[in-house]
Order: sequence, then structure tokens, then C-alpha cells
Amino acid sequence: MLKILLVEDSDVDAHLTQDILAEWSVEQFDVTHVVRLSEAFSHLTQTRFDAILLDLSLPDGYGLSTLRQMQAANPTIPIIVLSGFSDQTLAVEAVQSGAQDYLVKGQGQPELLARSIRYAIERKRAEERLTYLAQYDQLTGLVNRTLFRDRLIHAMARSKRVQQPMGLMLLDLDRFKAVNDTLGHDAGDQLLKVVADRLRECVREVDTVARMGGDEFTIILEGLSHEDDLVIVARRITQSLGTPFNIQNQQTSIGVSIGITTYPTDDHEIDDLLRHADAAMYRAKQRGGSAFEFHISNDSPPSTLSSKSS
Repeated sequence: MLKILLVEDSDVDAHLTQDILAEWSVEQFDVTHVVRLSEAFSHLTQTRFDAILLDLSLPDGYGLSTLRQMQAANPTIPIIVLSGFSDQTLAVEAVQSGAQDYLVKGQGQPELLARSIRYAIERKRAEERLTYLAQYDQLTGLVNRTLFRDRLIHAMARSKRVQQPMGLMLLDLDRFKAVNDTLGHDAGDQLLKVVADRLRECVREVDTVARMGGDEFTIILEGLSHEDDLVIVARRITQSLGTPFNIQNQQTSIGVSIGITTYPTDDHEIDDLLRHADAAMYRAKQRGGSAFEFHISNDSPPSTLSSKSS
């Protein structure tokens, strides 16, 4: 049974829509009817709906702004606009604004509305899947390079606005190539998945862990009370990834080299921040791995905030 939220201020049109859906024998619909946007928002916070049937002319909303408000309330639910008149220009604008379909009330057979609902649900799922594939790493489920850059830009802006430092970590696994060479690429993929899980456990839910490609990862840590917070997290990560992994019934040991820079102390653009973190990571790698290093600017004394996991 599909749960439908019908947002319609006309009782006559609402009953007509419900009767049309009741005639469709292939699938059953559980329809919740409300007459105001405010009522719809309240229901959306309490109940999961499969689709929304939306009239654009309501007591507390009119035109495409009604559609935009509904989308803002829950962007994951497909919306089908039900209008009292045929307007091709408005129909195109509604679809361009995010509606899955535009139908005229009372026109067509029951199968037209029922199929429109079903197709809208499937199209929305397909859209979400494509969005996920474009923003997340398929192997680990972590944020990918594209979404990471977008989040970093926003994190930098928030850091300056709230005047709290933000940490950027670049991580490269130690001895990962040896795992691929000795156990095979399937084992390497399994190891990367476990590494991703361990990294998630080392940070807060509000932090971003991303896979940049291969065995390289990045982490954005916002809202730091002090730069020493980064030392705590870096030590937690080196200890976690320094603990042996059980891969294909074999115990495997790796490590991680971490480069760290802090914004806005390191007040540069995104690509410069990544280069600075990469240079610090390379210094950690030169120390033998299982270590972390902070970015050192040309006009600053050598940093004492570095460590090698014991």
C-alpha cells in the first residue's frame, strides 16, 4: 500500500481524487488529506509518505512558491501537482522546479493518476541513486572527492563566520600496496572498507570522512575548541589503523601517515590547503609512517605538534 499525502483545500476535489484512486484495482492507496501547507508540514514530520499530491492554490500558499516550500520541507518525496486548469507554461515551470508531474484534476482514467504516482516514485528513486553515485564512493560509502570539495568550501566559510578553527587531514595508508600484492585486489578492497569503518569511529558524526581515491582519505573536522583537538583525533586514528586487521582469515598490519593543516591559521584557498596537508603527510611518511605531521608555513618555526604512534 502506498501512503499518499493529498494537499488540497477543496473538499469536492479532494473527494474526487480519493474516489479516482479507490477505483484503481492494481494497487491500494492510503490517502491522508490536509487543506493547508502548515498541516502538510506537520504530517511530514510524523509520517513517512511515498508521494505528495499538491494543489498550488492553498489558504497559506500560492503558485510555484507552494511547490518550493513543500520541497524544502522534504526534498526526498516525489511531488505531483494537481491543478484545476490546463496551463502548459505552468506545467513546464512546475516540472523544472522539481515536480515529477503536472495533472489536471478530474481528467483521465484512474490509471492515469495511479501510474503517474508510481512513475513519480520510481523516477525519484532513480534520481536519488544517481545523486548518490555522483557524491559517494561506491566501495566504502564514504563521501567522494567531488562532494568533499563542496563540503570543504562550506566548512571554510563557517569557520570564519563563527570564528572557530577547522582541521583538514590528508591520510595515506602505509604498506597497502603489499596487501594488494600478496593477498590480491579483493583483499585490498575489503581492507579499504574496514579502514573506512574505523575512520568513522574515530571522528564525530558531524565530521566528514572522504575517500579521495586509491588508499588516500581526507577528514574535515569543524568546530574545534583548540588545535590540540586535532592531535587527539590523529593519535586515535594512528592507533586504530595500527591495530591488525583480519582480512580473508589472515592477520594484516598496516599503518597510516597523516598530514594536517588548520584553517584559518593556514588562510589559503582549498587547493593550497590540500597541498599543505599533502606536504605534511609526506613528511610523516618519511618518518616511517604511523605518524602525523602539521603543516609548517615558511614564516613559522617548526611545529612541535607531530607524533609517531608507539
